Amino acid sequence: SKWGTSAHQMKNASKLKIESLGDDEKKAVESLRAAVGKAGYEDVPDIFLLRFLENKAYDATAAFEKLTVFLKWFEENKVGELTMENEPKKQTVMNKCIPFSCTHGCDKEGRPIYYERTGKIRCDLLHANITKEEFERCHVWGIQQMMARAEKSSQDMKKPVTQFVMVMDLEGFSLQQRVGFPYLVGTLACDDKYYPNFMGKVYVLNAGWVFPMFWQLIKPYLPAFVSDHIELVGDAKTELAQYIPKESLPKMYGGDAADIPILDTSDLKSSSADSYEGEELEETNIAAGDKMEICIEAENGAGRFGWYFISEGDYDVGFSVKVEEKEGDKTELEVRKYEKLITDQGSYTSKGPCKVTLTWDNSYSLFTSKTIKFVASVAEVSDVGGKTKS
Repeated sequence: SKWGTSAHQMKNASKLKIESLGDDEKKAVESLRAAVGKAGYEDVPDIFLLRFLENKAYDATAAFEKLTVFLKWFEENKVGELTMENEPKKQTVMNKCIPFSCTHGCDKEGRPIYYERTGKIRCDLLHANITKEEFERCHVWGIQQMMARAEKSSQDMKKPVTQFVMVMDLEGFSLQQRVGFPYLVGTLACDDKYYPNFMGKVYVLNAGWVFPMFWQLIKPYLPAFVSDHIELVGDAKTELAQYIPKESLPKMYGGDAADIPILDTSDLKSSSADSYEGEELEETNIAAGDKMEICIEAENGAGRFGWYFISEGDYDVGFSVKVEEKEGDKTELEVRKYEKLITDQGSYTSKGPCKVTLTWDNSYSLFTSKTIKFVASVAEVSDVGGKTKS
């Protein structure tokens, strides 16, 4: 099915959930099911209907608006294909940069647990090895697997389990990890838009002095269904056992399960590398209050444009990419909207002769210059889907 396997559709959990609803809520489910059918979406899993109905207090009209956006995105991105056996290409990079586990079991309510040693994430290596789009793809794959685990728990416990729990360990967190902020904001936006109410609880460990800073950073971007369910844990070894059985709790937190390992990252590309995919990086300094533009062109036909940059010292710089197609309707596009970034990589394939303008904007900085390493290239192609001309 394009909606994924029966486990990913959480058929048992959704059946049990609907059986537990009141008459008005059941009517809302039927109303929403009929509405999405009329909109051209067939055999939509009940768990999708329930997720958006719960988020909108069982207002079928309000849920329909958000659900149809989700269904369109789900189909276009072939999310149903993201099974445990079909993980994204960059998942290995994620596994090495982010010490985590989603296989330790469930809490005492049966909700599957996602453990993350957030303070040990190698944000510098993430930026050097994976784009925000690839990161989101891996994140969605992880969410899909948590859905399958929730379904398994529903079958085992014979009750609806429709959420998961996160344990976030901030030990080791520092200001240097702000480079991962764009990735975090992207995943929060994804969860808010496509997976509302799926996260049931967040336990924050080893908060210490760093948490107020971390909280101020992320609070504006947190969906209510997340911020309302965050709990600070003082002593993990004594407090977590109230919520999580010992067999699902790592030894480092007072349980009997294996600890969350930190994997070797020596084979990943360093953020301080002087080349990117075999091309030598240029280095330049952008003064405080200044900006830099680079134009690259495909003059004779369609072109495949590519770019990569990284800012030294973990400083962000404004970045945008504009495209000017020179034939047909002479379309102008902003394929990378202005955003303050520490690194970015991307590509664009034009329909014909085209000019691409990359802009690094440091005009907002009063005192700090930014040093960036970058590469920008274009190769002509025989047609939009064709091979690069030699």
